[in-house]
Amino acid sequence: MASALLEAPLSVINWGRLKSGDADEGKRLLAACEEQGFFYLDLSGVPAFLQDYKSVLRFMEDYFHRDLAEKMKDDRRSDTHGYEPMATSTGAVMSLPDYYESLKASRDELHSDSSALAPAIRAHKDLFQRFCTMTHQVFMIVLQELDRQLGLGGEHAPFTDFHREDAESLTTLSMFRYPKQETLDLGVGHNKHTDIGTLTFLLCEQWGLQVLSKDPAGWRFVAPREGHAVINVGDTLRFLSGNRFRSAVHRVIPTQRLQHEDRYSIAYFLRAANDTHFIDSTGRTISAKQWHDEKFDVFRETHEDQERLPILTGGMERQEAIVV
Repeated sequence: MASALLEAPLSVINWGRLKSGDADEGKRLLAACEEQGFFYLDLSGVPAFLQDYKSVLRFMEDYFHRDLAEKMKDDRRSDTHGYEPMATSTGAVMSLPDYYESLKASRDELHSDSSALAPAIRAHKDLFQRFCTMTHQVFMIVLQELDRQLGLGGEHAPFTDFHREDAESLTTLSMFRYPKQETLDLGVGHNKHTDIGTLTFLLCEQWGLQVLSKDPAGWRFVAPREGHAVINVGDTLRFLSGNRFRSAVHRVIPTQRLQHEDRYSIAYFLRAANDTHFIDSTGRTISAKQWHDEKFDVFRETHEDQERLPILTGGMERQEAIVV
């Protein structure tokens, strides 16, 4: 498989060294955020977390193979919690919808045991809380290191200040299933976009994720690596960094003409406090919550309307003049 696909040349950051404050690892982290916006995080030294990952996968395999009518009982018509069926948004091919289903739980709701949580998630709350605690810890250390590398503090608020524990946010755990398919007529993958929030933590064992590379220019597959997460910069961190960091455009698409197995991915989306303000890709001063809500609305617009506005892809294609 690997030899037949064009792979993205992503940096690898070692979690153990980053956590211990290794200066060289911090510099590699900064460079990855500035130059690629995507990097691998080597978690091979954290076997307990990787075991929880396998447990979440088993949960997903059970949940997503339930009857659609049963899953629709968890539909909350929300972008942060509950079930969402396939073909809700535009897909990776013009004029076709997406081809994935998802189940979500926001961090705030997990910690409060909200009634909005799907009962299946509540039944495994300890597992999901452990999983989210670890991913959140990773992100706080990543942000602390970026603060240190950039010398933020004092008059220049550090990134960590926008992710206060006592502030409401839309940080969300999302689980996706891309079913195997015998035809592409019903929909394809996940449309190109940049992520809404600060950072994304992604785990997946199957191929399909592509990132829009600027050097070399074009779509490149992100190869799955055992024991590694894929981390990427989101719009919010790009905006808060004054566009110093790169929020790369990415999508999910079958590696061949058809998808021959179910694809499962788990994403933890770190999002800033709802009242965080920044200048967005249209030049407006906007809150993190407003950017989140507006961008999710754009996900559901037609491909033609999406191309008119620099929101779905955060204006990155226009800024970098990448033609695909």
